[in-house]
Amino acid sequence: MKKNKPTTPADSKLPNAGAVLQSAGAGLPSGAPSKRICVIGCGTLGSYLIRRLLDLYGGAVEIIAVEMGDHKIRNEEEMGVTAEAGNTNVASLGRYFGLGGTSARWGGQVLFFDKRDNPENDPIWAEIIRINRKHQQTVLEQLLGNTARFVSINPEASGGELSASLKTGVWLRYNRRNLYKRMVRPVRSRVQLKTNRRIVGFQVEGNRIGAVVLKSADGKVEHLTADRFYLTAGALESCRLMLKLQADFPELHQQNTGKNFGDHISTELFVVQDARPVLDGIDFTPQVVNGSLVTKRIVALAGNGMVGFVHFVFNKDIRAFKFLKEMLFGKMSTSIGIKDLLQGAGFLLRFAWGMLVAKRLYVHPGQWSVQLDMEQAVPNSNSLALADLPDRYGEPALRINWDISKKDKEAIADVRNQVEALLRRNKLKFKAKYDPAVTGNKVEDVYHPVGFLPVGSVVSMTGKVKGLENLWHFSTAMLPSARSINPTAAVMCHIEEHLEEEAAG
Repeated sequence: MKKNKPTTPADSKLPNAGAVLQSAGAGLPSGAPSKRICVIGCGTLGSYLIRRLLDLYGGAVEIIAVEMGDHKIRNEEEMGVTAEAGNTNVASLGRYFGLGGTSARWGGQVLFFDKRDNPENDPIWAEIIRINRKHQQTVLEQLLGNTARFVSINPEASGGELSASLKTGVWLRYNRRNLYKRMVRPVRSRVQLKTNRRIVGFQVEGNRIGAVVLKSADGKVEHLTADRFYLTAGALESCRLMLKLQADFPELHQQNTGKNFGDHISTELFVVQDARPVLDGIDFTPQVVNGSLVTKRIVALAGNGMVGFVHFVFNKDIRAFKFLKEMLFGKMSTSIGIKDLLQGAGFLLRFAWGMLVAKRLYVHPGQWSVQLDMEQAVPNSNSLALADLPDRYGEPALRINWDISKKDKEAIADVRNQVEALLRRNKLKFKAKYDPAVTGNKVEDVYHPVGFLPVGSVVSMTGKVKGLENLWHFSTAMLPSARSINPTAAVMCHIEEHLEEEAAG
């Protein structure tokens, strides 16, 4: 390997951080595969898992990936998969199907849990944070390659009150967010790929999965046997499959499956006018590092113990910027006309200069918004269950019960007051957008589904489904809450912990 060659899932194994997996894989036989592995779902986490399984086992395993979609990323409606959901768009707008999954459409911000996410010193959270701290550098290097050297993820930040509350995140570069496509052709050729097939059933033999039943959109059914199964079909579809498995095999019933569904609840708190995004001397303008966008957020702690984060939204009302986002996030059409683009030519030139030369996001000086994303209270009454409504495959859809509780609103109001004090301390001119005294505030979920297949009760810290010897699950649903981060990369740390356990024998 040449010096300084990027180390990503696309082209190489990790030096140092991944040495334990390399050495384990190197000692395995190179002849006929000794183990057959089925990965259910080849989205973001499925693609990450497949690449790392190949790092660990090499040619000693046969990997079969089952994906309901194909090379085109599609939403729920396009796939013919529906959900009954009254108050939330998490299913219709927040999940996508196809090779690379949801992050291939929305992008992915890489963040990790740290001790600030555990104000109550809960032992389960302490273990989650330990796993995050242990493996976050490996995950960073897998996702960012050499860019990881220039990104400081520092959970022990110190200094002033605001400085100690900062958390750094990294938006993946546009052409690097689809983890399936980042696997080079020789790597992909080592995986048997079954696209346009959905898991519709399980064959259980004692406390083991013997086979899964696959169904294509045209109704063709086939059975797939394996020694080991990984369920990485996204939080919602994975939960639907777990609920279906338990309905067919009541002895496998897990009490907490589908319960305590949480999300980040998001609301705009303030609009700041005629000022740069600088608070207590800290500039929150996103920086460009090797094509990735490095951002800062403020970890927020409400008086009732709930955790969230304050972040800043730039250029929201600039129509030319809206056009750029629509194109980057794969929309096939745009609401922006030629006239808007011509009027925004000056902004587009400044934006291009900022990204390519100044290496920072250009922020229009007129205004920027302060946004709060808050975790939901746990336990809660939100839940996922199987509905009577069949989808295109004849499968029961999900029924999603989701709402915002009184405790959720109390946390928002508390943090809002903290942020207002911060803005006043910095003598900024602002307009309040969220008013706790009224009921018409715009508060939405932001599609970070968590809590309904939790570690400790449904799965272990290394993803093993309790009650079954050969089924593992990895999705954001295994996390009790989203706390102060976009949670996908945190789940990758649990994948790394599982693989390290495997390498140790």
